[in-house]
Amino acid sequence: MANKSWFPDSREARHTIIVKTTAFMNVSANRAVIGFGAETPNGKWYDSDYTPKLNVYTARYDVWATPATSTRLALDNLKDAENDFFPLYRQFYGMMKTSALVPNSYLEEMGFPPRPSGGREPHPVDKLFIDLNIIPLANGIVNAAFENRDTGSSIIPYYLTGAVLYYAVGDAPVTDPNLLPLSRLATRSPFELVLEQSQRGKTLTMAARWQNERGELGPWSELVTSIVP
Repeated sequence: MANKSWFPDSREARHTIIVKTTAFMNVSANRAVIGFGAETPNGKWYDSDYTPKLNVYTARYDVWATPATSTRLALDNLKDAENDFFPLYRQFYGMMKTSALVPNSYLEEMGFPPRPSGGREPHPVDKLFIDLNIIPLANGIVNAAFENRDTGSSIIPYYLTGAVLYYAVGDAPVTDPNLLPLSRLATRSPFELVLEQSQRGKTLTMAARWQNERGELGPWSELVTSIVP
């Protein structure tokens, strides 16, 4: 099989990358941040073709990698599974590499190489402040509007991947932003957040931070709250 610059020749090395990708995508919070949201009804995080072929590949790799079962037939079966799965895996990498929701830090967590920087260092975000406002709409829908505190502009600068919005819904406000369990990466303002109908009437607490291409985060905004409409 032809080598790709990011996909090594060694079966063991390729498998290591795939395991890292799968581990990252098996975390629901990771899927949500990069735009995959909840699992599909059949419990698969990508599509009806990718996951079964991943499972077949993984099972056949394990058979081949186990000395007691590593026969010529096991190798032939693994090659068939690789030919079925690897094109979809490369397609998935292409999706991740071109997605504005996936910073280089996430690519590296998945086992993929970071995007080339063209010799430029990612813009520092340690002093980039963000202001946040919640705008209740209706039927569990709210808009999160944010802007650069220094400029007053809601346009995300080219050197940032977006604003990470952290939030929680409960009976009382959250007083520490580090305790907000949920997050979304917003690439435009306002960002529409659709909450469960069962959460209507409860308190939404939210905070935000800018994020650069390396996945580094800026200072917290102030905590803002609203009743879910």
